[in-house]
Amino acid sequence: MPPLLPDLVTDVLLRLPVTSLLRFRCLSKSHCAEIDSQDFAKNHLNRSIQSKTGQKLIINNEDFTVTTDFYYAEFDGNLDDTYLLNNPLKSSRRCTSVFGSCNGLFLLGIYVKDDNMDFALWNPFTKKYKKLPPCPVQTNPGFKRYTCFGLGYVSATNDYKIVMISRVRNDGDDCYQVWVFSLNSNSWRRIQDVKHERTSWVGLYANGALYWETKDKCVGFDITNEVFFSLTLLSDCGPTAIYYDLVVFGGNLYSPVIRNEPNSIEYYLRVRDNGGEVAGGGWRKEFTIQEEGNVMLSAPLPLAYSKEGDIILLNGGNLVYWYNFENQERTRVEFLRLPGCPPYNNFFVCWESLVSPGNDSAFDGRAEEVIIEDSEDDSEDDLEADSEDDSEDDLEDDSEDDLEDDSEDDLEADSEDDSEDDLEADSD
Repeated sequence: MPPLLPDLVTDVLLRLPVTSLLRFRCLSKSHCAEIDSQDFAKNHLNRSIQSKTGQKLIINNEDFTVTTDFYYAEFDGNLDDTYLLNNPLKSSRRCTSVFGSCNGLFLLGIYVKDDNMDFALWNPFTKKYKKLPPCPVQTNPGFKRYTCFGLGYVSATNDYKIVMISRVRNDGDDCYQVWVFSLNSNSWRRIQDVKHERTSWVGLYANGALYWETKDKCVGFDITNEVFFSLTLLSDCGPTAIYYDLVVFGGNLYSPVIRNEPNSIEYYLRVRDNGGEVAGGGWRKEFTIQEEGNVMLSAPLPLAYSKEGDIILLNGGNLVYWYNFENQERTRVEFLRLPGCPPYNNFFVCWESLVSPGNDSAFDGRAEEVIIEDSEDDSEDDLEADSEDDSEDDLEDDSEDDLEDDSEDDLEADSEDDSEDDLEADSD
């Protein structure tokens, strides 16, 4: 049988989930190199977004009194099962905070001492993380500094940047220093200081910019050109409108507007102007959620559309539910909770990806599946999780010398006999 054309093999690989791709790295050196390449990771992520496959819901119990745990649920599985992830910064005394997410990477932070933090970039799907070098920001001893953060992506250079705005006191004066970490250079740079005021801790990343909201305005940061700008907030929806905090939904920035006569929440999409300027444009109403009951003080946060787009997943604070636009019905999502675990209070929607957190990243350990009570035999999900665990152990045991001892003919023969069937079995 003639070998498969390289373009056809690549097209098949791009359709596979991350867990399968990690297993197929051991097929040959060429497969391993392709799957590990930045171009393949970028193309795989783009295809997942276009085909709406591989979308995950990350859940964490960020409670400053307990150890932080992370879980994930699969949209492809209707969020039925919840799986435990390893927290690479897990501490019995300190809480791990999420300061941003982008393309399957998460920026984690944990306080250490003297108001300083340890940071890590983490990909929960490849189970790799990278501890970042400490930021060289300095201030007078004993000064309680205020800091906000953000994580964004520069497509032109395929680089991930972390922005830190920190209030410091030197010689009795307060100033706001801005530091930018580049994953490509693995270093921090200080850029021009800014006049700033207290905002939310975490910057919202949408359409190439980070946004921090204050009481009456929004500060934006163009992640590519590294410049700040002011964003005009929505303010012309009538005297009864209540404007809620900005949210990111589907990679775009939205402004929720609460109306209590009748009870509803309108979601306005930020639209850029024709020139594509990050700071330009206006707001356009995209959809409305009808509510019943008492006067509303907060707006449910939109998380994701269903594949068909007819229902939307909303985070209502104490519950998560699907909302049907046509009949306005709500279907609550019941997440499995481990014994002793506090209620989940943070939800992040992302696409599973192969994006690397850095060249010197480490393995965070083995992800474990949450055990469902009264389960009978191992389900398909159990078998897949076991296969994933076994395959990673096999990859660790297979040394580079063993790969070199295999001849090119043996690799091609193994690839012809095994890979085609395996690829088709693991494909969509």
